[in-house]
Amino acid sequence: MKKPLIIAGFAGIGKTSLAKRYKNVIDLESSIYKWDNTGLEDIPVEQRKGTKRKENLNWPNNYIEEIKKQSLNYDIILVWIKPEVLEIYDENDIDYVLCFPEKSAITIYEERYKKRGNNKEYIEKVVGTYDERFEEFRQKPVPQIILQGNETLEDYLIKNNYHLIKRD
Repeated sequence: MKKPLIIAGFAGIGKTSLAKRYKNVIDLESSIYKWDNTGLEDIPVEQRKGTKRKENLNWPNNYIEEIKKQSLNYDIILVWIKPEVLEIYDENDIDYVLCFPEKSAITIYEERYKKRGNNKEYIEKVVGTYDERFEEFRQKPVPQIILQGNETLEDYLIKNNYHLIKRD
C-alpha cells in the first residue's frame, strides 16, 4: 500500500478548503485533539483559536494515532506545523513535507485570518512570529513547499500534478 503524503501546513494555506473539495484529502485540525473543547462545541473552530483552554489529557498521542489511522484512508493528510509538534512527528517516524508561505506573503495571510474569523490575539501571534518561524522551517531537513504570494496549497498540488479526486 502506498504511503500518504503528509503535509504539515502553515495557517491559511488552504488546508480546510482543500479537504472540502477533494475526497482523498483530510485536514486533521489539531485543536480538536489538543484542547478540551467542552462547552465550546457551538463556536466555530477558527474562532476558538487563540482562546484559553485546558489541554486534552490524551494529547499528543490522540493526534498521532489519528494520523496513523487516517493513513489507511487518504492519499493526502494535512497536519499541524508547529515546531514542537514537528518533533513529535519525528519521534513517531511520521514522514512529512512542510508547507508555508514565502516571507513577503505574510500580509496576504493576515487578511485571510481576518476573513475566516480568527481573533486579534491569534492573528498578532502568528504574524508577529512569522520571520522566526520561517527560519525554523527553512532549517528543518525535510522536503518543503514554499508558497508564493497568493498561491494556495491546492494551486501548488494541481500545478505539480498531484492526484486529487473531486467530491461529487
